[in-house]
Amino acid sequence: MSDEAPAPRPAPPRRQPLMADVETLVDMGLIEEQPQPPPEEPPEPPVEEQANQVALDEALAGAGIQPAPADAAAIAELAKLDPAVVEAITRWVQPAPVEEK
Repeated sequence: MSDEAPAPRPAPPRRQPLMADVETLVDMGLIEEQPQPPPEEPPEPPVEEQANQVALDEALAGAGIQPAPADAAAIAELAKLDPAVVEAITRWVQPAPVEEK
């Protein structure tokens, strides 16, 4: 037996896979732009939330309030509240009874 260590063998160079996101590869011209899937439709709100929305819309209409388009987001958020809270809100927007003198 020999006391000498065996001669090291040269290792082949390692090839790292190309690490880049698709957008970068498109920008570099290495691949074609990929088609994007159509956006998913948002799910319908739960039935309770829809009922709350209707109640709020009716209360506003009964009070003679025409909601602006920007108010739709606020009404949608209010519709997510508990039905008891929505009922209280609808009572608040009802016109006050007119007192006869």
